[in-house]
Amino acid sequence: MRINYGLFFTLDGQVIRLPHNPEKLPVTLDNDNQDENVLGIGPITLPCIPKQKEVTISDYFPGRPDSFTVTPNGFREPEFYIGFFERAMRERSILTYTPVRYYENGAPFFTSDEGFDCIVTGFTYEERGGETGDFYYGLSIREWRDYSPQAVTVKQETSQDGEQETILTNEPSRDVPQNQLVVGATVIANGNYYYTSYGDEPHGTANGSRVVVSRIVSSDPTRPCKVHITTESGGDLGWISADQLQVVTDT
Repeated sequence: MRINYGLFFTLDGQVIRLPHNPEKLPVTLDNDNQDENVLGIGPITLPCIPKQKEVTISDYFPGRPDSFTVTPNGFREPEFYIGFFERAMRERSILTYTPVRYYENGAPFFTSDEGFDCIVTGFTYEERGGETGDFYYGLSIREWRDYSPQAVTVKQETSQDGEQETILTNEPSRDVPQNQLVVGATVIANGNYYYTSYGDEPHGTANGSRVVVSRIVSSDPTRPCKVHITTESGGDLGWISADQLQVVTDT
């Protein structure tokens, strides 16, 4: 089971996959419920919005590829991963955490779990005697929620009976280019989509399917599959070449 999933992190357009899959992948989701004492009823619990998800990962970065390495075609030494997560903490960056799961025959499962934006809340590593080059690490991440204020437009309109109506609309945080291949664009996909942006198996095939662009890798021109796509309902598909996508034109 160790090789039948992948753990990906995205930072500033750079996508990395952890070189080893940990034996366990604990995910914590707690409620911040409040206990109150109501006269005549006694103790009650008020359900509140769940806290952010938390994921803890414990494993090691191999100094050389071994039998558990899941990135043999893109192997990076421990220094690369250590620098990646230390940079995220130092620069207070928002990462995207994406778990990808599939059965032994390559069929994906639990695709509704698309991961989430997160911050690194803890990162430790150590070397151990007799294991030259390997670095054991502990990584903790917590879901990040956008708390920036939204712009609201207030518009007065007169109804058919002559009364004034106030209409509130949310302003988008930025303009989305029309008919361009950008994150969030709806496109028609024709061709194969793969497990990673490097074109690693397993793969699926899209024949004229409407999909949505969820991520684009622009920092590495050598990758054959730079665009990550999902279904219109948000289900994870995979990575595909940009020339196999056609942006849906608004009419």
